[in-house]
Amino acid sequence: MPGPIGRQSVTVLDAPLIGGDYNTQVRDWDHPTQTVVSGCTVDYTTASRTRQAGDQTTTRAQLFMPPRAMTVVSGMRVAWDGRTWDVDGVPATPESAGPLSGQVISLLEVKGA
Repeated sequence: MPGPIGRQSVTVLDAPLIGGDYNTQVRDWDHPTQTVVSGCTVDYTTASRTRQAGDQTTTRAQLFMPPRAMTVVSGMRVAWDGRTWDVDGVPATPESAGPLSGQVISLLEVKGA
């Protein structure tokens, strides 16, 4: 069951591209642009723990953005519930479902070795 439906806020993080080693482009996560989006619904979906050479925990969540909110794309991150999440996969554009639909984004957090 999701948390407070439509009453949560998230911070969308978008890092600019800068020059990296060997003429590559990398994201500058030390200086991201932060945009607060309210009216969201976020809920945890799964969590798993792997024990091999080191412990690793993978947690997933689903973010439902409100209609007409900013568009989130792959390569961005989302801060919510005291954690920083990676956008998992390529989010669909909300326009394909109609003007009153918001974007649905899968979030992923991997901790450990």
